[in-house]
Amino acid sequence: MIIFLIVCCNSILAQPINRKAVLERHTVVQNGYDSLASLTLGNGSFAFTTDFTGLQSFPEAYSAGVPLGTQSEWGWHSFENRAGFDFKETLKEYHFNGRASTYSVQLKEPERSKQAVEWFRQNPHRLQLGNIGFELIKLDGKLAKLEDLRNAHQTLYLYTGQLHSYLTGRGCCGCNYLLPLCG
Repeated sequence: MIIFLIVCCNSILAQPINRKAVLERHTVVQNGYDSLASLTLGNGSFAFTTDFTGLQSFPEAYSAGVPLGTQSEWGWHSFENRAGFDFKETLKEYHFNGRASTYSVQLKEPERSKQAVEWFRQNPHRLQLGNIGFELIKLDGKLAKLEDLRNAHQTLYLYTGQLHSYLTGRGCCGCNYLLPLCG
């Protein structure tokens, strides 16, 4: 009886969730470059990881952090199985409750089984579809580097999925003013 009352009271007092307000409360704002703070936008079937320009203009700067890339659910790749690994080589037998079961596990011995596990762990894998970025040219004709860009400000609006990036370029692109970039 008490449980019934608690359940009834909770359902009566429960308020609908204002999803927009919840997501807007968690808007992502970044100021400046951080190789561990690249942002990924996607819809579950496609993902695009951006740098602070809103595109993938400086992939080398992010390679040691969260790398920039573009992937999709349809873009898969496998390395050739030159050694002829068989999935059975990755299995190990365990006994539970009086019955035997086999599982694919990380094996250290023998060496061939270890290599088979590694091959199956990597294959198939999502394919990096490529990078799309700006080629920012300084007034002297040279390519802009990270240190040439200032005042980076990036906002990811979770509710709409929009990413807005703003930065200034010192001696870049024939200007010294704010460059609004929308990714």
